[in-house]
Amino acid sequence: MMKTMKSGSQLYRLMCLLSVAGEYPVKSLHLLGNKRMYRKLVKEGLSPLTVRNSVTGETLSLPRLFNLCGKGKLKTIRLYAGALPILTWFGEGEYYESITHGYSLPMNQSHLDRNHRVGEALAVCMDAEIEILPHNLPKLQVGRRAYLIDPGSPFFLTSRAIKQIGGDDDEANKTNFTRMVGGVFAGNNCYCVFNTRDSVMKWSGGGEMKAKYNLQCIYEANSVKSDYIRSAIILGNSPEIAMGSIESTAKISRKEYRFDSVFWYIHYIPLNEYGARFLKFFTIPNFKEKLLQFLFDDEERTFGRANFDYDALIPSEQGNKHVLVLLDCDLARLKRFKEALQAYTDLLGEVLCFDWMARYVQKYLEGTNATIKCIPFYVVEKELFES
Repeated sequence: MMKTMKSGSQLYRLMCLLSVAGEYPVKSLHLLGNKRMYRKLVKEGLSPLTVRNSVTGETLSLPRLFNLCGKGKLKTIRLYAGALPILTWFGEGEYYESITHGYSLPMNQSHLDRNHRVGEALAVCMDAEIEILPHNLPKLQVGRRAYLIDPGSPFFLTSRAIKQIGGDDDEANKTNFTRMVGGVFAGNNCYCVFNTRDSVMKWSGGGEMKAKYNLQCIYEANSVKSDYIRSAIILGNSPEIAMGSIESTAKISRKEYRFDSVFWYIHYIPLNEYGARFLKFFTIPNFKEKLLQFLFDDEERTFGRANFDYDALIPSEQGNKHVLVLLDCDLARLKRFKEALQAYTDLLGEVLCFDWMARYVQKYLEGTNATIKCIPFYVVEKELFES
């Protein structure tokens, strides 16, 4: 069988992910597109085949392209050792060797789980047109101002890459022992990225603060606009699990170590068909401000000067409604909004959210004087990308 690897093909996309993450979970092939077609591709890659480089015409005949390891939810796709020369076709052979420690990966559950979290984050970023291939990223450094980050070219750094840039000191090494899977540089902002998958995330407040600080040092040294990192992106299979990860940290005795203290804004990105489309919003500079301008007149907006966290004050027959715009899926703001309505029980609230978030938001705000208004996702998408 002959398979041609060309830019943008299913084979190319899967090889790109494996070259950066080392492996990828079988259960998450749906994040790449048509799950049935990707399963077929993996199955074909377990038999003898010849891979052809569409640019140079070079071919490589192999007894197989992939290895399948593990069982059940931990079943993982890895590259067959003989297929490693293919990585040089798109410049990633050296990086792959560095992350696999001489072309070998451990099979224990903790390593598999972490690599799968990173792989899923890479898949969503790749579909959102956020660069993931290390050889295409700016050669970031710390220690002196380099101004290497182009705001118009969003990219994702894995936690491993962040550690390597930060050096071998103790603080940089601690990045690997946190739940942070990487950082997204997009739209003049830097976001720490987490992946809860399908379970509430274990949280180490001190470790997460150090990981954030390590990314902050990279951001400050390489970006013209280097504000303090206040935002996180949390990937997950449901908003309930993502919010559960935030609220579970309330048990931490030191308040400054809690998830919503380390990060003031925490944006939920679903691991489904909406994930990459939604993440692409974050590549638009000040996209939330553009939406607020579209939704409200200036006299209705708070411009961040309200006595609690909401975006606009709208008159209604029942009284003035305090409106929270949740079109950035900021769970930390939603939590603060609920707490304010619980504290001031006479206030009326309204939340504008996507249709796929409405059921969760409605349930979360039960017991408050808040209503929900749904906005179809495609309407917001059209406004941001076609206006």
